[in-house]
Amino acid sequence: MKKRMKYKMLSPLSHIGETASTGSYFQTILTASGRVPVITGNSIRGQLRDSMALHLLELLDAKVSKDTFNILFSGGNINGAMKDDVEKAKKIREHFPLVSLMGGGLGDMIMAGKLISTFAYPVCKETFEITGIDSALSWHGLIDEMEFTRTDDGKNDRLSGYMADAAEEKTAKASTQMRYSVQYMAAGSEFVQDFCFLEGVTGLELGAFFAGLRKWFEVPKLGGMAAKGFGLFDAHMDDDSIVVENGEIELSPETEKLISDYEDFIRAQGAEALSLFNTKKEKKNGKKADKSD
Repeated sequence: MKKRMKYKMLSPLSHIGETASTGSYFQTILTASGRVPVITGNSIRGQLRDSMALHLLELLDAKVSKDTFNILFSGGNINGAMKDDVEKAKKIREHFPLVSLMGGGLGDMIMAGKLISTFAYPVCKETFEITGIDSALSWHGLIDEMEFTRTDDGKNDRLSGYMADAAEEKTAKASTQMRYSVQYMAAGSEFVQDFCFLEGVTGLELGAFFAGLRKWFEVPKLGGMAAKGFGLFDAHMDDDSIVVENGEIELSPETEKLISDYEDFIRAQGAEALSLFNTKKEKKNGKKADKSD
């Protein structure tokens, strides 16, 4: 099953791929039509995972250990000898659709996910063979650079009066003011991305996915420099299952039910189920022992 998302930028988009001196340049990849700017699938997947994890913990009103936090928000890691623990994997998949869908490292095993997030490609004539969307625009007309000045307020006569050591600050060193530039895609640019769900995806896993999208779309941002006003967008799924426009989120009845069923399932389990993620060993009678599942 595949669902396509289209993003329309309401403000400039910064997604840095490389830097040189004081310049930061948009991420590009090589295609059959030459290099094109993209938003990496991993960056969007990471934002989606964070939103899914935040939704889960807010729903349970829970705080978790560092290891569990890393599994939920970052995909975890491997900290011991690898082994195939079928029962452990089965329990995690049964109790946590989020992790079952996104996958991750569970200490001594890697759980494969069921979601593939493609790169987000700009809608332009250079990407027609990839997106299938016809456009007369070239991405070259949608990209530009913007310069910024990082000022040293310690050298500002009016503001520095609020520093206890203002006089020393003014004479101790030269101003640290600097100029730097950022390459960005223009407001109004459109990107498309496909979310591919592998065979066997469940309704609860889809509910976790849409709950994460809804959480993300509460403040819909892509890329970096959000504090400077970059990255705001509208978006809609090709089947209108979820839409965000001017900050307003609309869900289809089917999507609402998927989310509702997922939230009911998580509430019924309670925060105690989070103990399934324990990967460290604890001391027992003076010796280290594995925590039970």
